[in-house]
Amino acid sequence: MIQKVIHSTHIYILLIMSTGFIVHVLLLPMILTASNRDSWLSVIGSVAPLILWTVMIYYLNKKFEQKNMFSLLFSLPSFISYSIRILLGLYFFLTAFITFKYTGFWAKLNYTADIPDFLAVVTFASLCYYASLKGIRTIGSLAIFFLPFVVMLGFLVGIGNIKYKDYSMLFPVFERGYKDFFLGIMYACSSSFEIIYFLFITPFIKDRIKIKPLMIVSIVIFFLALGPLMGGIALFGAEEAEKMKVPAYEQWKMLTIGINIERVDFLSIFQWRSGAFIRISLSMFIVNQLLNRDQKKSWILPLLYTLLITSVLIPWDFSSFFSILYSVYFPASLVFLLFIFGLMFFLSRIKGESP
Repeated sequence: MIQKVIHSTHIYILLIMSTGFIVHVLLLPMILTASNRDSWLSVIGSVAPLILWTVMIYYLNKKFEQKNMFSLLFSLPSFISYSIRILLGLYFFLTAFITFKYTGFWAKLNYTADIPDFLAVVTFASLCYYASLKGIRTIGSLAIFFLPFVVMLGFLVGIGNIKYKDYSMLFPVFERGYKDFFLGIMYACSSSFEIIYFLFITPFIKDRIKIKPLMIVSIVIFFLALGPLMGGIALFGAEEAEKMKVPAYEQWKMLTIGINIERVDFLSIFQWRSGAFIRISLSMFIVNQLLNRDQKKSWILPLLYTLLITSVLIPWDFSSFFSILYSVYFPASLVFLLFIFGLMFFLSRIKGESP
């Protein structure tokens, strides 16, 4: 039986930390590759679809208030239930894998070059495993603890680099027509639409989700994408920002505090790791909930993390990994999220207004 151990505030912050990570880290190089200088306009263009999507998810969630998502999935006929839960489990596992793998590439490039991959991966995975094992209350509490520091560091790097920024580099726009602009909207939506995650977290809350705070979360996610994207273009230019692959964190290398303190980019380690930690822990927790009915099979979560560690340790060059993310994962993710919404809406209808 699912225990209601968190409040709606935990969910809002979990969404900001988890979905915020993908729009702050993974989205930027993708959308810059797709839209180049027009990428910031693509993010702005994604606001209307994001708000509409948020409203749709909110009203879908209201249909499940009397019966939580996991109970619904387990109540379906066995074959259908297993098929849907395995499909969802694979998606959330892949989310954790991509987050972990991209974090590994960045860490190896910046500060773990002399540390064996196995040691770096197992150490971080152990922390994520412990959080997933302890449950949603621990993950939510840690997210609340991390968020103020992450926000503070974000303002520090954003404001501290204003003196170097030239916002004229955001223009001219639409040099290559409008195709790239619309392509960029697709990439922006494929990441921000991950707020559908909260359908799999609401079964654990004591109170109810409200539309206004959820809208605020969506706007925050929007600015988490737009702010570092515009800042990266204004600092480095669109072409150079695209080559960097992690422009939001390259901005840390520009930051100085006064005239005597330089190279404060080590602070970005906490910012990146905390977001990745919450995202991986939460994704793996959801996978375990999907596959482990009543949480009686204690071996499932260790097995999942063993598979995650093994997959992350498999050698894979960054260029081909990035190419797969750009050409396959992000487009497929958007299609999958739309499919999941349609499926959940269909299930809510066949199970009645209060399934």
